[in-house]
Amino acid sequence: MSLLAAMRSVFERTEIAFDGAFGGADNPLRHLGALGLFFLWILVVSGLYLYTVLDTSIDGVYNSIDWLTREQWYLGGVMRSLHRYASDAFVLVMFLHLLREWAYGRYHGFRLYSWVTGVPLIWLVFISGIGGYWIVWDRLAQFSAVATTELLDWLPLFNGATARNFLAPDSINDRFFTVLVFIHIGVPLMLLLGLWAHVNRISRVDYLPS
Repeated sequence: MSLLAAMRSVFERTEIAFDGAFGGADNPLRHLGALGLFFLWILVVSGLYLYTVLDTSIDGVYNSIDWLTREQWYLGGVMRSLHRYASDAFVLVMFLHLLREWAYGRYHGFRLYSWVTGVPLIWLVFISGIGGYWIVWDRLAQFSAVATTELLDWLPLFNGATARNFLAPDSINDRFFTVLVFIHIGVPLMLLLGLWAHVNRISRVDYLPS
């Protein structure tokens, strides 16, 4: 059995089991695209609120996020949690959607357009997500920045010393976080445009899950 056939068998068996639990019309595996859009709107709403209270200065960015979590837990903390876990859910359903379409062979013929316009959106999600992850700028975020730039340093386009920019405190300034916020907000706007193109040729689009 080929990998494609094995993956298709896994999805078929899982969908049959989910049909018994949720019913055919409400099976979440049949609405992965709609679930992705649903989590994306949660990200947009919660992100807009977080942006209004975020201090993008080098001395204030961590403290403002900590204040949201501890002092304004009733709203800011809830919004941050929604933003965090909706991000995880969005990435999960996005990859499940990709695997399901690939397993069922929906990447050629008239579906080729949706495949070509959909797969590149993964990179936009990655860029936006890692930009938001770095905004917190705790130890884990700095480790992520160094690890990512070390990977980039392998490419001929870079000079092999990019990671050093994140090791010394003096190399980070307020402009760095302003750029991160711009990326974290601007790239999702491109993502929304890409999603419009992705579903443009689909006659019946399931925008939101039932």
